[in-house]
Amino acid sequence: MADSSANRESGTPDPAPTLASDLGLQGVSRTLLIPLYARAHAATLMPRLGYDDPFARALAETLRLTVADVGRDRFTMRLCIARSAALQEALSALLAPERSAAHGPKRMVVVLACGLDTLPQRLGSGLADWICADLPEVMALRDRLLPPVPGVIHVPAVLPDHLDDVAARLATGRPVFVLEGVLPYLSPDQVVQALSALSALAPRGADVLVDGYHPALLAFARLGDGFRRMRVRFRFGLANTRDYARLAPRLRHRRVWDLLARIPLGNRKRCILPAVVAAGRPLATVVQLEVLPT
Repeated sequence: MADSSANRESGTPDPAPTLASDLGLQGVSRTLLIPLYARAHAATLMPRLGYDDPFARALAETLRLTVADVGRDRFTMRLCIARSAALQEALSALLAPERSAAHGPKRMVVVLACGLDTLPQRLGSGLADWICADLPEVMALRDRLLPPVPGVIHVPAVLPDHLDDVAARLATGRPVFVLEGVLPYLSPDQVVQALSALSALAPRGADVLVDGYHPALLAFARLGDGFRRMRVRFRFGLANTRDYARLAPRLRHRRVWDLLARIPLGNRKRCILPAVVAAGRPLATVVQLEVLPT
């Protein structure tokens, strides 16, 4: 999910028809197939991680999704799997009964740029109600492939700040906002607008989970054939995850998960030069932020 200019920024014609175009996906939205393929093949790509997503496997089979549709960049796929596992771990901790009790019987989780993510299916609606939001064309696809069920609402939304449908359905209380795989496609100004908009939606405070990448890693990520073929570019990265707290009112930095630590050393060769540039800072992370109450 991104603004219309980022989603269709390439002035060149799209390549020959692909599964993404057959599904009505354009620009950045086409990249949602990469993490879907990765999660579906997690047992093969990262067997030691113990991550499993049967819902992704079923979706990939329904779509007949193959490596020809997403490229052969296995590093990016493994990074997507590590990210999904870390987000699931972080969100599970936030929704744990002892943690959620302070915020009422159920928390509301808002998954922005949800694509075909299966977090609601994996974690269920026992401890949370869910709002899944993305571009209208993506939500039309999600409605067909992962239709809403009790406890899961689908709404259209466009980052950085077209969130009226989310606001209309957001319960009072302290939500959890999840932004996975979207901020790198926004400009720095749009990231500030997006985080400020989420802060404004949560006068009683909120938790925010985002994935973040060091600019050095993003520079090398462009070499991945999937991103190159889909003609997208990365526009936002942070060398220091603590800088998120400077981007929006009432935002605080709470915790970091290092994604590369979950990937076997032999599968991290692309990170050698970025790691030198980063001088010890993590290259790929999931970051937990907190929006303080007003």
